[in-house]
Amino acid sequence: MFRSGLNLCKNSSIFEIETHYDRIIQSCNTLPFLTQIHSILTTTGIINQSVHLYARLIIKYSHFFDLQTARSVFNATDHQSSSFLWNTMLRAYANRGFSSDALKFYSLMRKTGVQPNNYTFPFTLKSCAADSMLKYGEMVHCEVLRGGFGSDVYVEAALVDMYAGCGVIDDARKVFDKMSKRDLVCWTAMITAYEQAERGETALCLLRQMYEEGFAMDWVTAVTVASAVGQLGDVKYGRAVHGYAICNAFFIELPVVNSIITMYAKCGEVEYAEMIFDCAKERNVITWNSMLTCYTQNGLASEALELFERMKMSDLGSRQHAAKIHDFILQNKIDINLTLWNAIMDMYAKCADLDIALKMFTEIPVNHLDVSSWNTLIAGYGMHGYGREALQHFNKMKDENFQPNHITFTSVLSACSHSGFVNEGKKCFSEMEIFSVTKEPKHYACMVDMYGRAGMLNEAYELIKDMKPHANDEVWGALLLACKIHGNTKLAEVAADNLFHLDPQHTGYYVLMSNIYADSRNWQEVGKLRQDMKNKGLRKPAAVSLIEFNNELYGFCTGELLDSFTRNIYQKVEQMVVELKMEGYVPDLSCVFRDVEDEDKNGMLNYHGEKLALAFGLMNVVVGLPIFINKNLRVCSDCHSVFQLISGVYGRKITLRDVNRFHHFVDGLCSCNDYW
Repeated sequence: MFRSGLNLCKNSSIFEIETHYDRIIQSCNTLPFLTQIHSILTTTGIINQSVHLYARLIIKYSHFFDLQTARSVFNATDHQSSSFLWNTMLRAYANRGFSSDALKFYSLMRKTGVQPNNYTFPFTLKSCAADSMLKYGEMVHCEVLRGGFGSDVYVEAALVDMYAGCGVIDDARKVFDKMSKRDLVCWTAMITAYEQAERGETALCLLRQMYEEGFAMDWVTAVTVASAVGQLGDVKYGRAVHGYAICNAFFIELPVVNSIITMYAKCGEVEYAEMIFDCAKERNVITWNSMLTCYTQNGLASEALELFERMKMSDLGSRQHAAKIHDFILQNKIDINLTLWNAIMDMYAKCADLDIALKMFTEIPVNHLDVSSWNTLIAGYGMHGYGREALQHFNKMKDENFQPNHITFTSVLSACSHSGFVNEGKKCFSEMEIFSVTKEPKHYACMVDMYGRAGMLNEAYELIKDMKPHANDEVWGALLLACKIHGNTKLAEVAADNLFHLDPQHTGYYVLMSNIYADSRNWQEVGKLRQDMKNKGLRKPAAVSLIEFNNELYGFCTGELLDSFTRNIYQKVEQMVVELKMEGYVPDLSCVFRDVEDEDKNGMLNYHGEKLALAFGLMNVVVGLPIFINKNLRVCSDCHSVFQLISGVYGRKITLRDVNRFHHFVDGLCSCNDYW
């Protein structure tokens, strides 16, 4: 093929040469092969005759994640007066996830005097949305209007995406309402913006308007609509979406399957969710997790454990599966852009492999990182309890001139909260104004949580009063948890009253308030709350603890039935408790929220699901290897104490992930420093 290409140079037109090498470049499936073709084009001088081939090389190098070489190709061209090559390089940066590089490149383009066009702005605006660069996006919007591109349908759609991606829904709607022509993609983008802002009712109103203007849902729209319906818990509307998906053959798309399972779960329609799950011809990790969440949200512990058995047969263990996903991507030479790279980092961090996540982060050149890369690492450190490291990387991020966004501040404030860094958290909160990041309820929730965990309940309450009437359930929920930790029943009642008004169907708030009353031995109020839950059809979610062993998952619920499998595990727990009492262990009876005798409370404490999972791990996981356990609810203080003591007495390294964070137990200590 190379020889024929060289012969072609002598006897053919530039169009034939372009067509020939265009096919060769597109067929390149490895970076060395592409480099070889690039060398031939350069040494023969063919490349200098074709702007099209320059552009094709730039795009192909970006497909291999080699943006540095792509940029060198661009720099070698005569690009001073042509917007085509500028747009090609900008597209490469934006589509591969190098948002900050894309925006710097756009600035260079403007300084050079090259005029942007309707192909330039969508990629620039996409990069603004990816990094939540609202101020930059507003500046680009002004340039769109000055350049006369305000009525271009593609530019308008990109503006809607940019404002929505930056969380400014009302501004996105203003652009949307003024659009000269709206297609289904634009309608879906606007509906999705409302759904992601948890404004499900507005999303569905917009859907009705879309139908009135002659558009019908495609499968992408259906995914968003199902999520919006789930937010509202509207079973009737949910069945209509389900029926529409069937009539239009949308169930061949896996995201539709997953979203409708989740929708029915939130509506409490377990049987419908099961039917869709069982009929699914294809399943991925999200499918299994959606069905598992359905069971746990609806208090069906035994069904959840049965599903775990099926998951074991499908080899979907969390840490092993994370590694298998990564290996599959590498072995099949799947194109890894920065967005996918960040996702894999996040996957490892959430599967307790923070070391691998950090290694992946350090493998990316600093000038190729984006804000999502930093956010992933900061959030990873925070959820593992390493607040100091999270702050160090936050400061390093700023030193490297990366612009923190609203996600960055959520991650770093959460890290400060979990590590008790109140002063540092207050400083980060004040810095949001410096970086022009709007303080959202989630940021206030982190601050309330931080004050609350530190015992500064008055400061937490004053902060909430300052933000009224914008305090949402996340903010009040953080205060209620703080009241539970510090035993403040009076303030807890204030928080609970607000929560019951904001989200009267949220089981967790009733359970937490019931536990607070139980702590103060106010059994009359406990009974009232439980009766209220019963009247509303609310059920406490089942606690499930999982442990991985031999690439399989084993699930344990509190008070497992005694059978041939669990008998030895119960004996191991009893042995553990005896040995720990010899080391000074005193059971924390406050963790049993029932009005029963202390002897009965001891029995209940012993057989918490996480203790059973730990006993199973001690019996089966080879000494020297770490034990990994996952729990779908918050770990109680008694189990936390037991895990700490076991790590010291047995000399075992144990990692426990509960609903809020990771706990790493080593030598009798926990990474959370007893602050969780």
